[in-house]
Amino acid sequence: EKYCQYHRDHGHDTEECRQLKNQIEDLIRKGHLRRYVDRDSPQGRREQRREEAPRQQEEQQQQPRVPHSKRLKTGGDEEVITFSEVDYEGVRLPHDDPVVVTLLVELFTMKRILIDSGSSADILYKHAFDQLRIPADQLKPVKTPLVGFAVETIHPLGSINLSVVAGTAPCQTQVEMTFLVVDTPSPYNAIVGRPGLNLLEA
Repeated sequence: EKYCQYHRDHGHDTEECRQLKNQIEDLIRKGHLRRYVDRDSPQGRREQRREEAPRQQEEQQQQPRVPHSKRLKTGGDEEVITFSEVDYEGVRLPHDDPVVVTLLVELFTMKRILIDSGSSADILYKHAFDQLRIPADQLKPVKTPLVGFAVETIHPLGSINLSVVAGTAPCQTQVEMTFLVVDTPSPYNAIVGRPGLNLLEA
């Protein structure tokens, strides 16, 4: 009987949704919801102190502030992304084509990357990993197998953190993704799953 409007799914109420609360708090911290925050409430005073603390620290140190996030945003303010009829030019509808993108991985242009919101991991196939010329001894051991990944259970060769740039200047973002490297045939070079999509805020 419970329904979350944020996730558009059953299992918990919107008011109970922790992820929604975290998103709202993150937006408040970034200053996007400032006009909705009551500065006299305990929560509002706490957020105001959070906003003032970095400024005070910066004045004391007289050094440029370094962001804690690994994200690198360029292009100024965030843009609103909308779609119109113009975006459908040259597209045959209806279609269920997969979303396949090109990203900059460790400064290499990597094509044929599948976007899969159903994947709980970011995957890098061994044939693509080999072309990055990263020594195999840099892979961190992974004990957990991938279940439901293919017909059989797959044991990753290891995991590795790689720099990924999405978009083109001036509108691009850079994150560090943790990929599981697997040695199995695939038409794709990599899969960006939910962890990568969340990092990219896609």
